[in-house]
Order: sequence, then structure tokens, then C-alpha cells
Amino acid sequence: MQLKFATMLSAVSAALLAASALAQSVQYEAYADTTSCSGSSFGCTDGGAVCCTFPTEFGFSVQFKNLPSGSQGQGYTDGDCTSFLFSLFGPGTKCWNGGGARASTMNWFHSPQGRREVVAARSNAKANCSTPAYFKYEDASGETKTIAVPAGENAAQNIADLYTAKNYTALAQYQAY
Repeated sequence: MQLKFATMLSAVSAALLAASALAQSVQYEAYADTTSCSGSSFGCTDGGAVCCTFPTEFGFSVQFKNLPSGSQGQGYTDGDCTSFLFSLFGPGTKCWNGGGARASTMNWFHSPQGRREVVAARSNAKANCSTPAYFKYEDASGETKTIAVPAGENAAQNIADLYTAKNYTALAQYQAY
């Protein structure tokens, strides 16, 4: 009887831990820097299994912040999270440096759900895609700013182009995040 109770208690504890990890949102960011997770970045925040697409100048380094235990963040080289590039495992904040390789899309999920390609194969892969929620950068005075990326086609790429052109006046017109 004690063995059954201990087994049941372990199963309930594991289920609660998995459920809490699934209910969390994780921030993950794509950087232009090829050697470290620093500098300007586009970021996504979601509850998992969402493919986030980044502008072409970003994704050479990526960081997943506070990955739950039993979860993983993944990077892909295509636009719908099917061409696998790397994986980072929780718990904790993890940084991947591409050294020239670029992750154009990323997602995270609780590991027992299976790889995203398997999930995508069961449904329309594009249906679970999103764009960055925010852009973090330093303006001309060296002050760190974080702006919201508005909904709309090419909004993140437009912001990346303004940043590359050092058009801080135009970037300052965006809503703070």
C-alpha cells in the first residue's frame, strides 16, 4: 500500500511540474551579434510551440530566458520552424552563438510534447507562426529603448531597416514596450 501511495504521489508531482512548465511564458530574443547574446535584439514572448520569425539581420545569436525545467528552445533556418539548426535545454537562461550561422525562426516547448516538426506535420505549420513582440536597442545617446513591434506584414523588418539606417527619430515614434 505504501508503494502504491508513493508511486501515485510521484506521478501527481510530475504532472503538476509539467503543467506549471506548460503554463509559463518564455521570452526569447534574436541578436545581430555573431558571438554573444548582446546588443540590439528582437524578442518574442509566448506560452510555447509558437514559431517566431525574425528579420534578416537578426538570429546570429539567440537567447531563451528562464526556460522551465524539462523544456527546450530550438532554432531553425527556414520560415516555419521545420529546418532544425540547434536546441538548448532548460532550466535557466541559455544563449546560442551561431558564429555566422543564422536562426531565422525559433520556438520553445516542454520537451515531452515532441519536436515542433512533428507537431507541424499534424497541422498547418504556418498557423502557429508569429512575429516579434518587441525590439530592444540603444539610441544615439546610448540609452536602451524597448519598443513594441506593431502587427502587420513586414513591421519587424521595417524596424530593423530603420535601426540599420540609424534612424533613431523614426524608431522613437514607436510605442514603448
